[in-house]
Amino acid sequence: MKQRTFLAARIDQWSREHPRMLDLALAGLMWLVLGLSSALAGLPAFLVGTAAILPLAVRRRFPTAVLAWSAAAFAVQLAVVPIPLPANVAQAIVVYTVAAHVASLPIRLLALGAALVGSVLAGFRWSVPPEYLTNVLKNAVFLGILFVLIWVIGNLVRGRQANMRALREASARLEESRLQRERYVAQRKRVGAAREIHDILAHSLTVVIVQADGAEYAAEHARPWDRADAGRVFATIGRTARSALTEVRGVIEVLRDADPDLDGDGAGELSGAELPQLVESVRAAGLAVDVEADPAVFDDVPTAIRFAVLRVVRESLTNVLKHAGPHATAHVIVARTQEGIMVRVEDDGVGVGARRADPITDHVSEPADPITDHVSEPADPITGHASERSGYGLDGMRERLRALGGVLEAGPRRDGGFVVDAAIPVAVLSPAGRAEGA
Repeated sequence: MKQRTFLAARIDQWSREHPRMLDLALAGLMWLVLGLSSALAGLPAFLVGTAAILPLAVRRRFPTAVLAWSAAAFAVQLAVVPIPLPANVAQAIVVYTVAAHVASLPIRLLALGAALVGSVLAGFRWSVPPEYLTNVLKNAVFLGILFVLIWVIGNLVRGRQANMRALREASARLEESRLQRERYVAQRKRVGAAREIHDILAHSLTVVIVQADGAEYAAEHARPWDRADAGRVFATIGRTARSALTEVRGVIEVLRDADPDLDGDGAGELSGAELPQLVESVRAAGLAVDVEADPAVFDDVPTAIRFAVLRVVRESLTNVLKHAGPHATAHVIVARTQEGIMVRVEDDGVGVGARRADPITDHVSEPADPITDHVSEPADPITGHASERSGYGLDGMRERLRALGGVLEAGPRRDGGFVVDAAIPVAVLSPAGRAEGA
């Protein structure tokens, strides 16, 4: 049974892939069986049967022309042969072909009308006494019903083929949409990874540069400093570099993940403890930072929003380290509001323009901290050029917050320094979502 099913499937596949060869084989087989048997009715019957059967070899290529030829051959048969022939099966196949493969409705209706007219004419031609009219009626009705059924079947097949074509086209469009979605997701992952790596390296290398520049300056200009000062500098550099390496590895692991959480931007599991750790790493670089943040500010908050808040704080403090100059202090506020989470990072530094105007020697006389008293304006660790406050980092933060429905504003303060304000709407997690996002 399985072999027969397999063979039938192979035959069906071959017939779909080679329709012209199938038509040629069908015409040849019908001529051998039905055309030659029509010769029993005489030479005219043989010629008429051959003329009716052989055009079936091109029935799907030229269905309308084959319909006209078949009608003409049938008219000749009615004129010269008084009986039906086995080759008349060809007329039924032609009607089916037109109904199944011609898109024009008028031509399909013309084929049906010609078949019904031929049925009536055949009823008169092929009926014999004594009940001539009764036989005419029976033959005409029988042939008419038969041709109507064949025509309906052909239309059903044509409809099925049209539906199959539409389904294949829809499937192709869906496949293309899926590929586009995969390309979009891959591009989004690459852009997200580039943004994350930029943020990580910009923050960490800024801390390293601040410490290294301060140590270099202190070694050349400041009073002698002991091993503890050197150890503190190099410990901060090592801790910051290791933290950056860990975070970059985390981003790479997200890219390797077969099913990453895109909504979280690769955040993984975050907690409120990340904020104090971030602040401590900046303080270790010599920046005085005051923090106002409720320990419960991240309760019931989705991971993506927690991650965005930490990124805003980190990028803002990195900018303070880069641009605010020595003796600057930063103030960080993270608070819950009725709408969501509000973040403010402000500093009292001199700003980019003023910092560039002050000569390095302006701060040589301040001996309080030989490591942080002099830090030259660091170049952007990613681009290698001195960066402005409205650079890639702020744009990246705006893009991140915009994706979450939030807004970010940044600019100089009236009384000096710089301020970054961010607001992110929060949809409180349900207990189930809290367990997944915590």
